[in-house]
Amino acid sequence: MDTEEIIVKCLNCGTEYTGKYCPNCGQKAKTKRLKFWEIVADLNNFVIGGDNKFLNTLHGLCRRPGHMVREYIQGHRSQYYNPLQMLIWILSIYAVLSFVIGSDPFEITTAQEEIVPKGDSPWQIWLAYLDKVFGFIKHNKLYYTLACAFMAIGPYRFSFRKYKISRPDGTNLALNSTEQFYAFLYQSCMEMMFATLLLPFCLIKGAEGILEDINNVADILFTLILYKQLYRIGWWKNIKRNLVAFILFVLVVSLFAILAFTLVLGTYYLIYGFDEFITK
Repeated sequence: MDTEEIIVKCLNCGTEYTGKYCPNCGQKAKTKRLKFWEIVADLNNFVIGGDNKFLNTLHGLCRRPGHMVREYIQGHRSQYYNPLQMLIWILSIYAVLSFVIGSDPFEITTAQEEIVPKGDSPWQIWLAYLDKVFGFIKHNKLYYTLACAFMAIGPYRFSFRKYKISRPDGTNLALNSTEQFYAFLYQSCMEMMFATLLLPFCLIKGAEGILEDINNVADILFTLILYKQLYRIGWWKNIKRNLVAFILFVLVVSLFAILAFTLVLGTYYLIYGFDEFITK
């Protein structure tokens, strides 16, 4: 004898259906009352990813960063956090730990000092305001990283333009701008993870200077390791390509600074005039 299927009314959208999931919105048919363990489950889904995305990404960045980035670019998205999400979480962990320890040797969460202009002329006030804006970006690791990643796209794409990675459809293509941007963000995640591990050693008196030097050297090594594994190339080629990318990056940053300063001067000139400018 056939069992009659039970018609369920979705508590989310009101659709009537038979089965375990609503065909309209996808919500489960059995929606129970909220209990304490729902909070634990939601927190697990938010922090860890529910399916161990956070732990998988953490493990990949520690053990095989370049291979993990290549897999993510190739389409393995369900098992890894995207780099921006990962970076935000690591920055949050760093901020909490630095607050508990009471030290921030890498000036990642250090608040910017208030800038007081020396004088009350429009030019001096304007320069003080610009210093405050750029200082805020410098001392906010997330904004600073995003700005650096954006300016690094061109240099790294040009330097590694001959190196390609395989795609699911069988083609071999170089990284596009977005993929290069993501690779740089994953590299920043590695740097932040290492900085977080170094934080407890700040409790040792006089160790902050040494820790900063160690962190700077580690940042270089992380960059070399990531791109060596990503493109599967030898150390010598990898070092040369990264050196070219770094030189181009410095040129791009310098050009951006010149353009920004020229824009500031031009805007000031249009508002206050040339005579007002040359007297300051």
